[in-house]
Amino acid sequence: MVPAALSLLLVVMPEIRHLVFAVDALVVGVVVVDLLLGLPRRSHFKVERSFVGTWSHNRQERVRFHIDHHSVLPRRVTVVPDLMAALVTEMGAQVLSLPPRRRASVVFAVTATERGVFEFGALWIAAHSRLGLWRRHMRFGESTPLHVYPNLKQLSEYALLARTNRLSLIGVRRFRRAGGDTEFERLRDYQTGDPLQRVDWKATARRQALTVRDFQVSQSQNVIFMLDTGRMMASRHEAEGGEISLLDQAIDAALMMAYVALAQGDRVGLIAYSDSVHRYVPPKGGARHLNQLIHAVHDLQPQLVESRHDEAFLYLQRKERKRCMACLFTSIIDQVNADVIQAHVTKLHGRHLPMTVVLRDPGLHVYLDKPPVGEDALYRSGAAAMIANWREEALRSLGTAGALVVDSAADELTPAVVSRYLEVKARHLL
Repeated sequence: MVPAALSLLLVVMPEIRHLVFAVDALVVGVVVVDLLLGLPRRSHFKVERSFVGTWSHNRQERVRFHIDHHSVLPRRVTVVPDLMAALVTEMGAQVLSLPPRRRASVVFAVTATERGVFEFGALWIAAHSRLGLWRRHMRFGESTPLHVYPNLKQLSEYALLARTNRLSLIGVRRFRRAGGDTEFERLRDYQTGDPLQRVDWKATARRQALTVRDFQVSQSQNVIFMLDTGRMMASRHEAEGGEISLLDQAIDAALMMAYVALAQGDRVGLIAYSDSVHRYVPPKGGARHLNQLIHAVHDLQPQLVESRHDEAFLYLQRKERKRCMACLFTSIIDQVNADVIQAHVTKLHGRHLPMTVVLRDPGLHVYLDKPPVGEDALYRSGAAAMIANWREEALRSLGTAGALVVDSAADELTPAVVSRYLEVKARHLL
């Protein structure tokens, strides 16, 4: 303020120019001294970070940065993590007062809005000079790969509800097995209510205790998921926890069904494709195989290309000689893709059990769920109704060709596919 006032006063009082020059020189000297002596060096700081290396989609994680301050003078700094677009924090930049030769910590709550592999780990520090006239920006830490996996919270919820026989709370239907269980599992002591037809009289005589046979549904059958990652699966919509794509919903449903199938003793495999086959996981059994499936799909993203369904079905026929349940997750809104899928389903039927899971595009069906208001909305609703009617006819043709068809909204997909799988097992269709 003083140099500015003197500069204005110089217009009417030229004789004070020497005073103005002296004040300006003093200001420049203070600025230079603050730059040379007051601005912190990079060696004054050391940053360490700690966070879990595996994250879940749309689940908040905490990242802690430890800042060691080696200067003998206190310092005020502003810190912010170096984040990619898919990693979001609502906290923004944090201002810290670092005491001399002490350690300080700052925690950021970060949410991954996409699945996949990202780079993360660096921290930006903006350190102010002693007088606050300068600020130095420094980046500490090397970025390291961060794997973001699908949110598996639904698996633990299913396990809990299955143990308490309350699967109907998440929309999963139970089915009575046709003809009863078929494979012998074990011998056990008779309990009140067991049917007499299951009493093993030879084992009873040998053990001198009433013994019954336990049976289980036939196991060790193959289930192959065929995930379409082409342009039709790129449509996005709002869901609980943030915006997700149709492919995200398909992956969540497939992993849930894989969890149930592995628990039933079946073997599960995977084929992911768009314009070519990108991933193949051969069918295996056991609970640990679920981890391999999760890792195989965690970085799959929709590709803005036309899906080659023919290549995917031919790949399936080359790889899978044994009868399997082929579950195709896709979305169709044109006759060309519908005809290709129907042709290959017809070839599969008999040798394999095809199941076509067709996701509804929320952007299309939103015009069917509310009355149109205005001329533009009327035309959009009419076009949506025509596509929906064509879609129903296409799905009816798929069913006639021998496919089990699951037509579901994206947010209802998981219970729908799990219920259909349990129905297949109960009716011994596989």
